[in-house]
Amino acid sequence: MQLSRGMLKVLAATSASNQDERQAHDHFAEMNAKLTRSVSVYLVLVAACGRPSIPASSRTETQPATQTAVAPVRIPNATIAYYDITGSSADELRTQLDRFGPIGYDGYKGDATTRWFIRWNWPGYGESSCDLNQATVSYEIEVILPRWSPPDNAQPDLVTQWTAYLHALIEHEKGHVEYVVDRHSTVLDAIKNATCETADEAAARALQAIRQHDIEYDAATDHGKNQGARFP
Repeated sequence: MQLSRGMLKVLAATSASNQDERQAHDHFAEMNAKLTRSVSVYLVLVAACGRPSIPASSRTETQPATQTAVAPVRIPNATIAYYDITGSSADELRTQLDRFGPIGYDGYKGDATTRWFIRWNWPGYGESSCDLNQATVSYEIEVILPRWSPPDNAQPDLVTQWTAYLHALIEHEKGHVEYVVDRHSTVLDAIKNATCETADEAAARALQAIRQHDIEYDAATDHGKNQGARFP
């Protein structure tokens, strides 16, 4: 069949159009592939940025718990003094307590003790003419306690036992402290109700009454053992 010039032009145009379409399709496919690669690279970078690497020196690692010493003790109106003991077993600690424990003013050697002093004064003290209304009374209290810093090989149960014991021991000594604080004013009352000649003796009697309470308190609690201050 013979084609006219018009038909040839149409075919040529169609062929050119198809070729342009193929080129456009190929170009689109190439652009799509590049875009896909770009997105993939972007996602990889995002993932990497989302999980930054941590320098070895900054990493947190779980370490075995170590024993720590008991926190410093605070008892209101008293200063705390310590005697240090060592050991990694209950028997060793008991031996140290018996060896280094303090002696109270009553001669009892225990695991702890409370030492207190009440002082008084007034204008004209020791003279026949004085002013008892200006009398002053002050006190000082010191509690002596054992202090143990658990070594690395101390069993957790031993540390727990010691902590409970020390807490009970502190509570017992607080009983001594609080009574002195509450009752020291009776010494001042005794002074003001006396004369210049008898005030000193009256103060001493009031003080002795407070000391007698210490003795009775220790007897009733067996020096704190009945309150849990028993080790081991």
